[in-house]
Amino acid sequence: MNMFSKILAVAGVVLLSAVSCKNEDSCKVSFPVAGAFVNDWGESTTVKFNAVNVSSISVTSVTGGWTAEVDLPSRTLTVTAPESENAEDAARTANVTLSAKSPKGASAGAVLVAYIVDATVDLSADGSQSNCYVVSQPNMKYRFNAKVKGETSEPLATSKIGIVWQSDDELIKYLNLDEDGYANFYMGYAEDEDGNDTTDIIDGNALLAAYDEAGNILWSWHIWSASKDPRTDGVATYSNGVTFMDRNLGAYANPNGSTETDEIWDGYGLYYQWGRKDPFLRPEYYDCARNADETVYDADGSYVYVSYTASTAETGTIEYTIKNPTTFITTTSENNGDWLYGTRNDDLWGAGGEKSLYDPCPKGWRVPAKNDFAVLDIAEAEDNMDLEEAKKLYGWQLTDMASGQKHFYPGSGYRSYFDGILSNMNYKDEYPYTPMPWVGYYWTNAAGSATATKANAMFFDLNTSRAVINAFNATSDQYRANAMQVRCVKEQ
Repeated sequence: MNMFSKILAVAGVVLLSAVSCKNEDSCKVSFPVAGAFVNDWGESTTVKFNAVNVSSISVTSVTGGWTAEVDLPSRTLTVTAPESENAEDAARTANVTLSAKSPKGASAGAVLVAYIVDATVDLSADGSQSNCYVVSQPNMKYRFNAKVKGETSEPLATSKIGIVWQSDDELIKYLNLDEDGYANFYMGYAEDEDGNDTTDIIDGNALLAAYDEAGNILWSWHIWSASKDPRTDGVATYSNGVTFMDRNLGAYANPNGSTETDEIWDGYGLYYQWGRKDPFLRPEYYDCARNADETVYDADGSYVYVSYTASTAETGTIEYTIKNPTTFITTTSENNGDWLYGTRNDDLWGAGGEKSLYDPCPKGWRVPAKNDFAVLDIAEAEDNMDLEEAKKLYGWQLTDMASGQKHFYPGSGYRSYFDGILSNMNYKDEYPYTPMPWVGYYWTNAAGSATATKANAMFFDLNTSRAVINAFNATSDQYRANAMQVRCVKEQ
């Protein structure tokens, strides 16, 4: 099978380009982007292609009722969607195959996938750029400004955009950097158990990065995909006037005390070392079995793993964390529980009141302030709950003691400052002593005590021995190198 035949065999997975050679003669045709998009039936779009030593080129196949015209002098391909969804063979998606020949007869081919999308959404429009973008609508082309840092206008010399990791290898499609410095990507439909498209987007998380010409990461962005938008779905204003999301940052939903394992797992958010903008992975199983991380993938579908390094003068810096967003920085005796080496910075998450450059929450939201959790507690009814029933909840219905409202917080534990592993949770009493997520740690943006490299967090614990009362502390001191959950609050 020659190379061009291989292209046709795998057209459904989108191949950027291919080359076939004869008698030491060769030609090449390729698309800089793998997907083309129009916003409605009957509309057209024109995409550029690259051609090397090509004397003739033609469209050899177009599926789905689409049409296509290729122009070699301008190196452009124009694709047009069917006039309507009722047209013969009409489909929202098409594969367009180009065939090229060199002057001496060598052949090459390339395949482009064309989509009718419901809309093109600029996530960074009107100054709404952020470190975290929420997407909740499927069949959309999304874009954002990949040449500025976070919520600022500070420029980045972005040369390339790439997928650092994603929780589903079909989550982010056709990622590219356009001439205006915008990252563009497509989000499709989630599938049901039979492999059919649903009307929902795929729940998931991804980390995209901007790279310079040398391949160094300049900045990265968390893409949070949830079929129910966490900025509107289930948000609640507590008695102190603070509006909270109903789920943890990176979670797909709030399990609200469900004992269904899938719903418990959906409630896990991502983990953040205090002051860092980039997340660490959720657990693979609802009960944190084997301390295993969720399986995630790079752009090629290969597994991506969290790496670990001890804090040193070289690694324990903000600059290092930006270039190495998947590296967990463990503490040393010199750092006394902090990942930041040889210094202390209490404003990494904007404790002074302003949202910081490194805040991981979406635009309009921030990491909670020190006293935002202070209205919560474990009410008597939950405190006296039967132990076996309490264990099944994997978290607590925390009560707003002034209003009586209950808000469920998963017991998601944390990643230890010592080794980065999901640990120091409560444990099953019988051997083997399996870690169970009956303990919750939720960061605030506030510094801890003046003499220690700690920060404030909300903490609760299901006391499985029942020797003492269950624990709750709205402002406990925790080591900053721990990676904990975040429950974002609305900026005021």
